[in-house]
Amino acid sequence: MLKEILEFFNPAPGQNFIDCTFGGGGHSLALLAAVKPNGKVLGIDWDNKAVKDSHGGNLILVNDNYRNLKKIYKDAEKKHGLQEIDGILLDLGLSSDQLADEDRGFGFSSDKLDLRFDISGDKIPANELLLTINEKELARIFKDYGDEPLANIIARKIIEKRKAGESIATASDLAKLVSYVYRHRFKTPSRKHPATRVFQALRIAVNDEFGNIKTVLPQAIELLKVGGRLAVIAFHSGEDRIVKNVFKELAGTDSAKIKIITKKPIEPSDEEIKINPRSRSAKIRVVEKIKL
Repeated sequence: MLKEILEFFNPAPGQNFIDCTFGGGGHSLALLAAVKPNGKVLGIDWDNKAVKDSHGGNLILVNDNYRNLKKIYKDAEKKHGLQEIDGILLDLGLSSDQLADEDRGFGFSSDKLDLRFDISGDKIPANELLLTINEKELARIFKDYGDEPLANIIARKIIEKRKAGESIATASDLAKLVSYVYRHRFKTPSRKHPATRVFQALRIAVNDEFGNIKTVLPQAIELLKVGGRLAVIAFHSGEDRIVKNVFKELAGTDSAKIKIITKKPIEPSDEEIKINPRSRSAKIRVVEKIKL
């Protein structure tokens, strides 16, 4: 949804932006083209593979969790002269490169089941989580983070496998187990892989993604200049609910810091969905910082 983001930000030469989820760099490079020659874009990604290459002096790339946004900005201000911020973006979806990364098990056929964005960090990988978590908590993760309708059954099957000494060690193992449950429950196959919601839920749990969103939003608003905008692209109902509630809270007081630009979230056009089917669940919410 690049077109919509550029329309909301309306970037101009000399302005500065922060892309908290650099990913493949599509949004950042489009913003960079608009703010040159004097503007800058700070691109952040927790995945070190995403930010290993810089694209010039106006693009500052940082490998870190966006929940540390204020510190990242202060460092960029000191080292690179980054000035006031006109816009901040969070695109909460996975990039194509991440989905294709066999080393971490984002794909259903991988022989790994890690799901961490930063494999060098202290988070527990998904395969280890499945060795220790109890059935009730596992079902809760599938329900709360994945909206998985068969959460209880899938959690029970995983625990049964574990008790029988058959660990779920790879993405392929987990995908096959979930597919087995779905085949015995539904005669008509879904358009998307039946394990999609389970993988999403485990990824969110492993990386504490909901906690990261709650932590970064107030920081982002604080860093914006008056008139600057914060745009969030969510792909999950839980993510979108957090964004909606935080924005509503900050805009609904006598000392409001923001005004809401998108009264209802912006969804992808039919044309966008044809080009990029994964965008079908995307929702954009935008706020603007106001003078107190």
